[in-house]
Amino acid sequence: GQLDTTCHAFVGETVVLPCTTTPPGELTLSKSMLYWQIGTKELVHFFQNGQDSLEDQDEKFHGRTSLFLDQMKHGNLSLKISNVQLWDNAEYSCIYRQTENHQTKKSTIKLSVSGKN
Repeated sequence: GQLDTTCHAFVGETVVLPCTTTPPGELTLSKSMLYWQIGTKELVHFFQNGQDSLEDQDEKFHGRTSLFLDQMKHGNLSLKISNVQLWDNAEYSCIYRQTENHQTKKSTIKLSVSGKN
């Protein structure tokens, strides 16, 4: 897939990986799924049926990720990662899927992490 944007952060910072969708009107979050993942196996954050669903979240992201829940219905699917670590350096996929019409939108965001010097 094509890279949509690159974000830069230093270790220990909080970074927002941008992802937006622009459908007409508001998103129906109860009929939406949002995956943030690295590659095909590492689940960074998962949202479905109107709420976070983090049972399968990769443990190294535990407690460090959050969505902008109040803005999601307006299409802001961005992911906030706090206390960024060197191993967060990766390409992240933001995958938004509507359960009714199976429409899927995917974007790729690269996070480049630098150590404090």
